[in-house]
Amino acid sequence: MMPGLSREEIERLAGSGRVERVARRVVMPLDGPTLAIVVDGWFRVFRNAAFVRDVTLFLASAGDVLAPNMIFGERSAESGAEAIADAGLLVMTAEAFESHAAADPHLYVSLARNLGQRVARVQTKLEALSRANVEARVAGALLEIADDFGVPVPAGVRLDVPLSQEDLANLAGTTRESCSQAVAAFARLGLVKGGRLRGLVVTDREALAALLP
Repeated sequence: MMPGLSREEIERLAGSGRVERVARRVVMPLDGPTLAIVVDGWFRVFRNAAFVRDVTLFLASAGDVLAPNMIFGERSAESGAEAIADAGLLVMTAEAFESHAAADPHLYVSLARNLGQRVARVQTKLEALSRANVEARVAGALLEIADDFGVPVPAGVRLDVPLSQEDLANLAGTTRESCSQAVAAFARLGLVKGGRLRGLVVTDREALAALLP
């Protein structure tokens, strides 16, 4: 899981912002003058693109800071965040965050860790999208979810996030149909087990990783 702000840090910041409840499939824009911190739930963070509807950058969960470039005086590269389950966002101005960080510099450390791992994740994804076939991209997306939101079980790692096939397809940069076919193929080979994506168990991580370019 990507390191983010702790529950205690979020609670301290909440007094200087507002917590908004976001229903499933509602999109929150991230191109304004504020930053947002995930309080609970999950979001699909995307960037608008010229030739497709949008490009999914990563999945965000509690503690992830969205549109962090606001802190550095730049426009965020993240266009929006779509809730993939009912969720909560703490919305606040950069000035309010900086006021708290002046008293607690560790907030900047937490922000830097969150942003640094995210940048590395996005760079890896861009390389994969340019070099990998559909099966490899879907395998990479499943491994990413397993690493970030997986729960160890006797059979492997269970995906503990309410994803739809469309969510997984967006994360893998492919169509829903191609994504479904890839997951079905993995199931026939015994690499994953289960029906719906939430609760899907990655049973052979090494074999999925071997599909990556």
